[in-house]
Amino acid sequence: MKKFEFSLNRIRQYKNVVLDREKNVLSGLLMEQRNINDRMEELEKQLEDINEEMHCKMQEGLEISQIRLYEFRKDGVREEERKLSERLDFLQVSIDRQLKRVSSLKREVTGYDKLEEKQREEYDKEAAKEQELVISEFISQKLIRESSG
Repeated sequence: MKKFEFSLNRIRQYKNVVLDREKNVLSGLLMEQRNINDRMEELEKQLEDINEEMHCKMQEGLEISQIRLYEFRKDGVREEERKLSERLDFLQVSIDRQLKRVSSLKREVTGYDKLEEKQREEYDKEAAKEQELVISEFISQKLIRESSG
């Protein structure tokens, strides 16, 4: 009997390559999301520092132009936070879409794995039957030789 060979192995290998590629895309999106979240935390801290510095300087006495500079700095931080927040929203949609893609590909690959397992079981059963036939034939011929000899 010939050796077992899964007929859809090349397709499964291709799907695994595609799955790995899609996982890498997902990983990149998640990394970008973490980086943006880290940057937003930095900006929040920066905003707190600006406010604290401004309040300390106000107690010493600040001119309107200096207050405007602090407000300008705070506006810049808020604008960057707004843009990052928009990017996070977009990223979340992309991450959700990518998770669905990866999940779908995983199901496909698992389906091929289960199909191979089923085919291998059938192959093993057939091989066992064939082996039983060979043994049975061998025993029958031996009994025939012994009874005629």
